[in-house]
Amino acid sequence: MTAKGLIGKITVVTSFTSEVELINTSNANYRVSAYVQSEKTDVYGLIEGYDQERDELVVKRLDNTSNIKKGEKVMTSGLGGIFPKGILIGEVTEVVADEFGLTKSAYIKPSANFSLLEHVVIVGRTALKVDGLDGDSTNVDLTNGPDKPVDEGE
Repeated sequence: MTAKGLIGKITVVTSFTSEVELINTSNANYRVSAYVQSEKTDVYGLIEGYDQERDELVVKRLDNTSNIKKGEKVMTSGLGGIFPKGILIGEVTEVVADEFGLTKSAYIKPSANFSLLEHVVIVGRTALKVDGLDGDSTNVDLTNGPDKPVDEGE
């Protein structure tokens, strides 16, 4: 990412370099889970493409009942486990219904300038390790409240 927003994700790492696939890639399998910060509620969708003629990203699968407006900010949602929540992606320039009228798509002007990338920030992520225990192995049934031990006969 840059100071202005998300630019992509690291796809290859070597001892001294890394390769980044930019968010404006033509790779049809590249998706970013995002949300539009709308006036009333956040509207979730997927960035699933880049329109080269418009020089804009395309967010698809937006709720058809949503009232998304030009100028609203688009951020990473944190869903999908790739990008943390809250990284700026860009702002809405136009909203259109899909061909069947079931969902909406929005064109997004990226906040980052992909042609002038000098300094980038790499955001690391960590995954929580879940061991299935209740922490201190107290054998407490946390579904019935913390003060009730598990009945071994159940």
